Amino acid sequence: MSKVVEVTDQNFEEEVLRSDLPTEVDFWAPWCGPCRMVSPIYDKLSEEYDGRFRFCKINVDDNQHTAMKYQIMSIPMQMFFVDGEKIDEILGAVPEPTIREMVEGILESHPTDEKGRLEVILRSWAEHNKEHSERLRKWADKTESAENNPIYHRALEAAEALEKSNQQLLQVLGELKLGE
Repeated sequence: MSKVVEVTDQNFEEEVLRSDLPTEVDFWAPWCGPCRMVSPIYDKLSEEYDGRFRFCKINVDDNQHTAMKYQIMSIPMQMFFVDGEKIDEILGAVPEPTIREMVEGILESHPTDEKGRLEVILRSWAEHNKEHSERLRKWADKTESAENNPIYHRALEAAEALEKSNQQLLQVLGELKLGE
């Protein structure tokens, strides 16, 4: 049985924008042949990804306010939302593998489980630290005349602190992976 949620102008914010799960919205109309072709794909995927990804559909004829808000000019149009923000879209009737690839990519970058979310946060933090540490070191290498400047030395200390923090973050990430 399909778990696709029918949304309207009245409940779009609640069902889509406030959803705890990544959410796909199929903008469709009953008279649209390609819309009817992709509908069974979303029914199938809604079962398969139940509890990890949410699938919704909205009839653009009956819900013109939402269709206008998202500038729907052609259907079928699928929009993907995470934490209330539109992050991607697919225009037209596309095959199941294309939709599945989009869903898997979103789940990878926006996991729904606590461990996955922590992993994304730690990985992002480590990448950020590494980037800034490298920039500080490059600046220090180019700033030879500032060796007697206390700001220069504090910048190097900050780079070292970032590198140490990175080692700790990577260690925690490794422990998370081992615990799988």
